[in-house]
Amino acid sequence: MPEALSDAAFRAVVDEAPDAIVLVDDEGRITYANAQVEDLFGYTRAELIGHRVEVLIPEARRTTHVIHRELFHQHPTRRPMGVGLELSGRRKDGTTFQVEISLSALADAGATLSMAVVRDVTRQRRAEEALRRSEERHRLLNERSENIIFRYRLLPTHGFEYISSAVLRSLGYAPEEFYVDDDVIFALADGEDRESLRQVLSAAAPRDATVRMLSRDGERRWFEWNVTAVAGPDAVVVALEGTARDVTERRAAEAEQVALEAEIELQAERSRIAGDLHDDTIQSIYALGLGLHAARDDASVPKETAIDRTIEGLSTIIVALRTYMQQLSGGEEDTGTATAIRSRITALIDSGAPTHWTVDVDPELRLSMALDRQVYLLAKELISNVQRHAQASAASIHLGREADGGLRLEVSDDGTGFDRDAVGAGSFGLRSVELRAGTIGADLTIQTGAGQGTTVRVTVPPAASAAPTPPRAD
Repeated sequence: MPEALSDAAFRAVVDEAPDAIVLVDDEGRITYANAQVEDLFGYTRAELIGHRVEVLIPEARRTTHVIHRELFHQHPTRRPMGVGLELSGRRKDGTTFQVEISLSALADAGATLSMAVVRDVTRQRRAEEALRRSEERHRLLNERSENIIFRYRLLPTHGFEYISSAVLRSLGYAPEEFYVDDDVIFALADGEDRESLRQVLSAAAPRDATVRMLSRDGERRWFEWNVTAVAGPDAVVVALEGTARDVTERRAAEAEQVALEAEIELQAERSRIAGDLHDDTIQSIYALGLGLHAARDDASVPKETAIDRTIEGLSTIIVALRTYMQQLSGGEEDTGTATAIRSRITALIDSGAPTHWTVDVDPELRLSMALDRQVYLLAKELISNVQRHAQASAASIHLGREADGGLRLEVSDDGTGFDRDAVGAGSFGLRSVELRAGTIGADLTIQTGAGQGTTVRVTVPPAASAAPTPPRAD
């Protein structure tokens, strides 16, 4: 036993050391073991003193260890821990575990002792292996990903530290080409987008952008760059990590969808215009034609009167067409004044018919051109239905605001009424009213019955019937 170990203070330090410490003589027998040896190997110190150190070595490696021990004793050289050797220890219960061992020689009364400091590294090796496997999985995921995954260095110089092989599939360039030439990536950016890419690959924000890139074969492709800054200990951005996703096909699909929606909207607008012209202009012209035919065939009708009526009707149609074209071209939308609305509704009533009409339009009413047009066509259809089918002696039409700011159009008559269940799906008049009410988001209610007259109420909610802003006086 070395003289130093007789010192109680030094012995206490050695016993409390975090690693197991074993002293071995030139015959390989254990002469000293600290408290950590007992915890690590499961032997008491009394059981180990005097036994060969190979008792702490797995059986399969004992013969080799004897050779190494003798060589070390002949040429003692200090060996620090962590020199890369794969070493194992054996507990009293026969289980083995991974260790790191440092060796050094001590002189004691002319004898040379070997001191082994033993550390259990099982958890450390497991953690290292788990980290290695995790890094390998991430590498494989990166290489198999369809997106380009990269790390771009900013300090001390700019350049790619890593770029995945997806860049070869997407752009036709190998990763190595970006490592040897830091400017390759910018040369591939479309001229107009090059500055955007330089901004993305810089320390400043923004770090997300969609950039057009040219592949090796000259094809222009869209890439969505998403980048995260990596800061150093002093909070300075030292690198960027992120992905570049090829979104060429997605953008083409989006463009196709936009074009399709535009075509659908155009077709809907054409259908709406066709419906408006059919419900208003064409029917009015057709009615004028019927009037001219009747005047031609009826000698009692003065021809001048028939011509005057036709001219007046055509003038009305021309005014309506001009108003409609103004609406289509985006003209002023605040032309629906109460006076104009009342005048147009009154013109729809056949003054020669037996039905007596009462027209009530709120004098403060003002409608946008679009709503004025729809309300007019609704009123025209409802008035026409009364005059053609109701056989009423009296009828009324009311148009005005409700208490909540909504709009109400109501047409009532004391005519024959009808059975709604008996009205077929081919009834164009009723179907036209339902469709047009739905177009402006209005609620439609019909109260009728055979011999009970009819009341049709169209209610437009406040949000859809808001009055336009009056024009400025200046």
